[in-house]
Amino acid sequence: MKQITNSQKFTIYLNTAPFMLGEIFCIGGVLIPTIAFPGIEAFFGLVVLSVGAFIVYHKYQTVKRGSYVLTYGVKSEAIVTDITNTNWRHNNRRVKEYNFQFEANGRKFNHEYRSAFKRHLRVGSKLTIFYIEENPKLAFIPKLYNLEL
Repeated sequence: MKQITNSQKFTIYLNTAPFMLGEIFCIGGVLIPTIAFPGIEAFFGLVVLSVGAFIVYHKYQTVKRGSYVLTYGVKSEAIVTDITNTNWRHNNRRVKEYNFQFEANGRKFNHEYRSAFKRHLRVGSKLTIFYIEENPKLAFIPKLYNLEL
C-alpha cells in the first residue's frame, strides 16, 4: 500500500482537463446573481454555477479514482497502440484519443485517454500504469497527469 500525498492529489486535480474552467464557472455562478438585479440574471448565475460544480465534481472523481488506484494498485507497463483524432476541439487543438494496452493476470487490457495536450505520445510509447488486480479495467497512468512516482 502506497501513500499518496495531498500534493500529488492536487497535481492530479490541476492536470485534469478542463484546466481551471470549472472553478471559473463556480466563481462566476456566485458573482452573477450578487451583481445582477434579481431576475433572469440570477437564474443564469445558477446555471453557470451548476455547470462549474459538474466540472469540479468530474475532476474530483478523477483524483479519487487516481488516488485509489495508486494506493492499492499493481504497477505494470502500458504501450500506446493507437492514436485517433476525435471531432472535439479544446482551445483550438484537436482532441486525440490515445489507446493503451497492458497485461494483467495473463490477459491483455485496453485503456483509453482523451487529450488535446499530450503531443509527446506516439504509437509504441511505453508508460507506467497502475491497475487494481481484481478489476484491471480500473487503471491510472500517472504520467498523463504530470505525476512522477
